[in-house]
Amino acid sequence: MRLLMYSKGLYSTWIYYSADRILFDAGEGASSILGNKAFAVRRVFLSHGHADHIGGLVGLVNIRNNAMGDREKELTVYYPKGNYLVTEMMGFIARTNRHLNYRLEWVPLEPGDRVELLAGQLPRYVEAFPTVHVHNEVSLGYNVVEVRHRLKPELAGAPEEEIVARVKAEGKESITEYYDQKLFSYGGDSVAIKPAYVADTEVLCHDTTFLDEEDRKEYKHATLAEAIACAREARVKKELLCVHISSRYKGKLREIEAASGRYEGLDFKVTLVPPGRIYAVD
Repeated sequence: MRLLMYSKGLYSTWIYYSADRILFDAGEGASSILGNKAFAVRRVFLSHGHADHIGGLVGLVNIRNNAMGDREKELTVYYPKGNYLVTEMMGFIARTNRHLNYRLEWVPLEPGDRVELLAGQLPRYVEAFPTVHVHNEVSLGYNVVEVRHRLKPELAGAPEEEIVARVKAEGKESITEYYDQKLFSYGGDSVAIKPAYVADTEVLCHDTTFLDEEDRKEYKHATLAEAIACAREARVKKELLCVHISSRYKGKLREIEAASGRYEGLDFKVTLVPPGRIYAVD
């Protein structure tokens, strides 16, 4: 997995998931930092319509239309159905880009909707799940899911000859079961995500606006403790990425970096992404 991200609470948040050429949210400056990678983006998934998460769409759409890159690759933007701020942005972009060289499509999504990414032996899709950000705006989180296959549990430990014979008699499907594995989960800058929505994901990207509970004056966003609790209950397999950290902690960047690693008693790595820095994850 290769991620390139930038997140600074209230200013800009975006995450480029290179495996499937997806941009999760499109905060200000996304295309400037991505450079030529902006032409590789095929899909944008928006969590909600606040400016720090969609302000970079203007530049992304424009740069793909005017710079010296492949200006004919289509771009699809997925967004929470009924989000009025995103529809306002759609209108603005349409008025200011009347002659696009490529197809730009806007697709509304609801919780449970799926977007197919890849066919073949290991198909992948993105599935939307509900989040809570502010009371008057619908918001979504997203799971990147891979459909995998394995030997049926009842055949574990069975002699190889038995398995081969069964395949010859009934076909490979008779010994195979399919299951969905979440590879990456992103919840925007919502309050704590319900663990069931991101259960067993390999990598969870969770809002961590407040490192200390006492800094939160009202029930918005999430705390470091809530992010870790969600990841623990969701049985995250590899890593918790803590993003959208408030700029109030900018004087504690070294402490934030030092806090990353394996917390005692956890089976996954905890990474605090420093606010205002470009951050890469392999």
